[in-house]
Formats: sequence, structure tokens, C-alpha cells
Amino acid sequence: MEHIDIPKELKNQGYSLLQGLKITDSQWTNIILTMPEDYQQFHQSWDDLPADNFLSDGGHYRYRRYSVFNWIMNDDLILLPHEPHFQSTYRNNMNGGIYREFEPFKQNTINNPVLKSFIQLIAPQFSFNNEQSWRVQAHQFRIVANAEEAGNPSPEGIHRDGADFILIMVLKRENITGGVNHIYDEAKRLIFGSVLTEAGDALLIDDQSVWHGVSEIYPVDIDKPAYRDVLVLTFHNHTME
Repeated sequence: MEHIDIPKELKNQGYSLLQGLKITDSQWTNIILTMPEDYQQFHQSWDDLPADNFLSDGGHYRYRRYSVFNWIMNDDLILLPHEPHFQSTYRNNMNGGIYREFEPFKQNTINNPVLKSFIQLIAPQFSFNNEQSWRVQAHQFRIVANAEEAGNPSPEGIHRDGADFILIMVLKRENITGGVNHIYDEAKRLIFGSVLTEAGDALLIDDQSVWHGVSEIYPVDIDKPAYRDVLVLTFHNHTME
């Protein structure tokens, strides 16, 4: 199996496609396989996400929770006091410019070892300058689709999140088509596209060098539930703030 040099890909092209989060330097590791019960409980928390009431397009397709952490490189994940989510209108021309209040992660989700394990594996891949800590904005998203309304994972279109690095990981695709992750260069020209299909498939993005977006999702069978569950972690370098 081919080894992925994630730091090299991030530096050379601004993104790295990860299959099943098998990313350690010396071996391929899959958290989902090594902690199946913990992962199942972690994913079950997506069944209890409140509706996003800040969609200015009037949509009813997004459910989410949001919490903020400090990640210390000695393996401490510290929950910070809850705060509203804010993006500038430059970063998010659809829903930016306001403070958006979302319900926080539930405590059992925070305590689940899967969350910490994901961050523990990912953070060293972009700590090029021996960074010792990161501010992590964590988002649980469920995008739903039905016969009346498509689901739009990125209603703001081509955008940046205002972070240093972003992890977009799919936990489940249920009865859907679409949902193509796209990467664009500085001039917003498309340079890459891929569908994250299996649980653990992820895209790691250098938010300072490329733009990104996701296409709409549609139900395959309109009589069955159709949704896309995603974990998004945005990493902010304390030394850059």
C-alpha cells in the first residue's frame, strides 16, 4: 500500500486526500477499525444535532453542533468556554458578519477517545514549525436531502474558513449522490475533486493557500432518509494570532 507524505502534499499542493485516516509516518492506522465501539458511539451523536437556524437561503437541510478546544501537543485536549461562531463576510459571504450561536458538543462526545485520537494523529502532520498548541474549532454537521430540497454542505460556495488547516472527514453517506469536495487555487480555478465515500475518508486542507467547496447532495431513493455526516476541525496556530 502506497505511503502518503502528508506534510509534503500540503506544502506542494495545499491539500492531502486521506483514505480512512491511515496516516502515521511508519504505518497505516485506522482508528475506526481499532476502536469500533468507541467510534460507533461517537457517530451516534450525529443523530442528536439541532437544526442550523442561520441559513440565510432559508434552507432546512443543515444540523450542527460547535465547540472550541485547545490542543496541547503533550496530548491535552482542553474544552474552552462556549462561544458563538463568527466568520467575516470575506470568508463567508452568505452567513458571515454575525455571531452565530450553536449548541455545543455533548459531554459524552467530548469524552469519547475517538475525537482526541483524530486530533492526535492529524496535528503533527502540519506542525511544520514545531508548534506546541492549536486552537481547534470543531463542527458536527449533518446535511439532509429529500424530494423537496437538496442538501448543500457549503451554501456559501467557494470559500475559506479563516483557519490555518482544515480537516473534513466523512462519517457516513446514507442514500445520497453528489457531495463532491472541490479544491481551488488562489485564482479560484478548480484543481481537485473527490467524493469522500467511506467512514474515515478525509481531506486535509491548507486554508491559507487554497479555497474549497462541496457540491449539493441529492437522495437516491426519495422515500428513504438521505444525509451526509461530517466532522470538520479547523486548526488555528496560536503563534499566528
